[in-house]
Amino acid sequence: MLFAAARSGNLQALRDAVRGDAEVLLKLHSRGSVDTPLHLASMIGQVDFVREQRSAVEELCMKTDLDGKTALHSAVVGGKIDVIDVLFVHCSQAANLVTLLQETVLHLAVKHHQQQGLQFLIDQKLGLSVASLLNLGDREGNTIVHLATTNKQLQTVEYLVKQPNLNVNAENLYGLRALDITFAYAFNSKDVYIEEAIRLAGGCRSQTTTTTSQIRPYTRNTSIESTNLANEWWKELRSGIIVMASVFTTVTFQVALTPPGGVWQDWGSNTTTSNSSVVLAHQPGVPILYDLDREQFNKLRAPWNVPYIVLGPYLVLFNVLFIVVKFLSIESIMTKKSLTSSHLWRSYYLWLLILVLSLFTFAFNNIVYFLPVGRRPRAPRNAQSSSNSSSGNAHP
Repeated sequence: MLFAAARSGNLQALRDAVRGDAEVLLKLHSRGSVDTPLHLASMIGQVDFVREQRSAVEELCMKTDLDGKTALHSAVVGGKIDVIDVLFVHCSQAANLVTLLQETVLHLAVKHHQQQGLQFLIDQKLGLSVASLLNLGDREGNTIVHLATTNKQLQTVEYLVKQPNLNVNAENLYGLRALDITFAYAFNSKDVYIEEAIRLAGGCRSQTTTTTSQIRPYTRNTSIESTNLANEWWKELRSGIIVMASVFTTVTFQVALTPPGGVWQDWGSNTTTSNSSVVLAHQPGVPILYDLDREQFNKLRAPWNVPYIVLGPYLVLFNVLFIVVKFLSIESIMTKKSLTSSHLWRSYYLWLLILVLSLFTFAFNNIVYFLPVGRRPRAPRNAQSSSNSSSGNAHP
């Protein structure tokens, strides 16, 4: 009945269960119930329930459950600031206790993503004990900045590095600092911001050689979450590359197939000028500008008097350069790394894709643009037939 009252916050049910004897809560704990109603009420935030039994709270606030948590620890896990405030009035010394995993109240606040509770403890409640708790390690030597970095809590890291008593270069039992963790789990832009915040606070990597395999996840959920983040980041990057490659390929081929001024769509007829010169008929697929002024067209499309190089490949070259810059820019935005960062050079498939796309588009445009140059257009079929017949009549 007491647990039901603690869960619901029903003060009348609490009074009926206690019936004026507040010691019943103490008796319940002495009989082996390690998870007291006070723990439950503290975790779910039933502050009125906690206030109702002050005398019992003073006795039970230092009692621990199977995990070594006091009621204050339970309130921190649930992020119940009102309950934390009440419990500090009766037993502030509980904040100095650690759990079986050597976790402080600050460790629990970071571990359970209770940033508001963390700030409330540091700014208002812990007082002089903040200095020791900030740099206290858990069973594996991890301080709260280690934990916040692993959990990718950017706002928490930015808040912690502003604390004057924080040792941002504290090492855990594996010789790892917070900055080492950012390099091991650098999966997205948030990791880069965390790295930047730690560096600005004077953080640096440890002098000992460490590898990713040395960094043990603090919890199984943290490991799974980090793996999922990595997979999602690579999936998004691959999808972006495929989309951008498709767009630029389409645009490049469209430019190749539709040169300036367009191309002839039909067969033309031979014409004779006033000086008796014959203008050959045009043929489908030949650029119109080429037929109108071949000399100027070739000068425009074959600069430096190189007869086998035409405008198409130059356009493709600029397109390819634009693709490279675009992809590098996207990569830089996604990771907040500089363009010379080794992270970019590790994206080998990106460079392979650009190389294949460059060669293919260059070859394609050479074929499309080169064939019409230097080739005399043929007369239409009917003109050829009439020419053959007339020549046959003239020379029997």
